[in-house]
Amino acid sequence: MTGELTREIVAEDDSWKHHPRPDDPFWNESGLFGFMVPERKIDGYFYVWHRPNMNLTSAGVALWDDKGTETHNCLYSEWFHFNPMSPDADLFDFELGNNMRCTLVEPLKRYELGFISDEMTLDLQWTAAYHPPNLHYTAEHGFDIYGGVHYELLGSVTGTITLHGETIPVDCHHFHDHSRGPRPGPARNVPGGGFDFGWASENTSFAVTSARPDSKAPVTAKSVDQISYGHFTKDGVLGQVTGGTREVIEREPDGRPRRVVLHLEDEHGRTLDAQSQVQNCLKWHSLWHMQWCLASWTIEGESGWGENQDWFDIEVIRAHQRRALGA
Repeated sequence: MTGELTREIVAEDDSWKHHPRPDDPFWNESGLFGFMVPERKIDGYFYVWHRPNMNLTSAGVALWDDKGTETHNCLYSEWFHFNPMSPDADLFDFELGNNMRCTLVEPLKRYELGFISDEMTLDLQWTAAYHPPNLHYTAEHGFDIYGGVHYELLGSVTGTITLHGETIPVDCHHFHDHSRGPRPGPARNVPGGGFDFGWASENTSFAVTSARPDSKAPVTAKSVDQISYGHFTKDGVLGQVTGGTREVIEREPDGRPRRVVLHLEDEHGRTLDAQSQVQNCLKWHSLWHMQWCLASWTIEGESGWGENQDWFDIEVIRAHQRRALGA
């Protein structure tokens, strides 16, 4: 898939009907859509992992604030691994047995998201802010385990969440991605690091992924993570990231980040500096472990919102958190 890493992302990438795939049962076609209500310190996701060669979709939604950090005590979490795939399903055109639905309105641009349960409903429209850049990632930091084609971008989200009878308006900016390629199982010996994004305005935003130099270093060890890939917008101009650093300068006793500082460099020779204050956290573990946090950002002096997704190899975070619990 070498050629896939360098070509431009096109509308056909939002469908699996336009590209061949091997017979590998672990072939993955996945997509994440985020949303938030920052004034209530609420963050959320709508997340699908399609396995078309298995004829099933593993998928779920979640909503969390600053009062619960686990899937069993957050505002809402539902995930079902065994949704049968209907014959007419496609990457972003589907309706699942767990009542998640997605409609592709305009490829790479506009999506309608829905979910219904007894406790919560979602009715959201996700609209891209720009054309997604191909991230051109390589095996250097081990992120090729996520597939051979990958794009990420930021956009606006509008609509409503209804939770336990309360209707909550959504009007925010958030993150969307798509990955395609083999994903055979849980990620082990991952480098750790993070995915961070922030949106201050149409002129100022970023979305970047970083890797921790020592994947087995203790959670509390001081680490300057190296930026692996991503992009930022400065003065209204989008640029691919070519380097930079990420540092968690303060953590909670259980390892959650409190504050994160970024220094980014791009293909145009520019820099961008940002720092965050974490507002909540969901401890999320499936294919890998992640501390998934809503964050308030200061980006080049502008205020905004986004996320800190903080990653560790599962054995590293397990050892730390068991010690924190007195084990």
